Amino acid sequence: MNRRGAAYSFLGICAAGAGAIASPPDFSSADLDWTLDASSVWQASGGEASDSASSRRLGSYACSDRNVFGDGEILWPGFLTGMRSSTSLSERFAEPIGNPIYFESPFIETNMKLFYVWHDFPSNGQIGGGQLNAWAAQIRVALTDRLALIATKDGYTELNAGILPEANGLNDFAVGLKYALIVDEANEFVLTTGLRWEWHNGNTNILQGGDAGENELNPFISFAKSLDGGLNVIGTLNARLPFSQDDGNNILGWDLHFDCGEIAPDLLPGFNPLLEIHALHYLSNGDRFPVNFGGLDYANIGAANVAGSSVFWGDLGFRWKLSPNVSFGVAYGFPISNPGNDIFNQRVTADLILRF
Repeated sequence: MNRRGAAYSFLGICAAGAGAIASPPDFSSADLDWTLDASSVWQASGGEASDSASSRRLGSYACSDRNVFGDGEILWPGFLTGMRSSTSLSERFAEPIGNPIYFESPFIETNMKLFYVWHDFPSNGQIGGGQLNAWAAQIRVALTDRLALIATKDGYTELNAGILPEANGLNDFAVGLKYALIVDEANEFVLTTGLRWEWHNGNTNILQGGDAGENELNPFISFAKSLDGGLNVIGTLNARLPFSQDDGNNILGWDLHFDCGEIAPDLLPGFNPLLEIHALHYLSNGDRFPVNFGGLDYANIGAANVAGSSVFWGDLGFRWKLSPNVSFGVAYGFPISNPGNDIFNQRVTADLILRF
């Protein structure tokens, strides 16, 4: 499937789903009188729904709609429960999959994300082909309903690139905080800002650790918005600022995620197709490696000949929500910009999210 075909296929799926939503069940029965539990914002009585924002259905789940941890308060409001102590907004979206280290969603919650990345380097680029396999675990802990501690980079990588000797080892570690500035239930909108710190404790033979260029600050801002017709959008804008301007590259990145909710809630409850677009813009040169490619979302290598260049790629996949506590996602990544100009040829990302 080419890039245009992938995008058109996703839009066709969304259109089909929207067509199903556009034919709602008949609520004309005079004796209709029901109210969902507190986790839902859709209430009806006598066939009259609330306003358009609060009347959106929450997604269903493949196995169970019961949260095994309950909704009771622990120590103080929002501790561990995060945003779900006061709103159900996050349950209407499918979490992003692609660019897992830097694509941080705006939702405040406690979870563990286990992910695997298989990355294929272009053979016609300066890196000379090869592959990368990475395994990692991310942890997020909600301190209140607006504030969360996040640890988003760690794990283990096997690197086999054409111009580098085959190697494996531990990745760098990154930790930070994020805070929800705006949580607008009526307009189904969340805006969050955050800051991460990554330091060079990984192994140098897999392009981690080493010089001070691997120490970087990563301020970011992310949002989520539900649009008319059932389309959900999540986006982020982030900067990667090395402590040493010579040993690392200044990088600006952004990501956009689109999901259209469930396309077949009766046949495949909890199944959410998604499309994502990612971009990196190299703003400066370093002097660590005399190459014309950067480290993409994997490393900040201080490349000497990348300033002014950009890399664009997409992801097409799905997230399947098994329960309020468990979901998994798989996405295939494809290049949008010329693969030979950097190190992105193709990628597969798979994750498992365990939520409190």
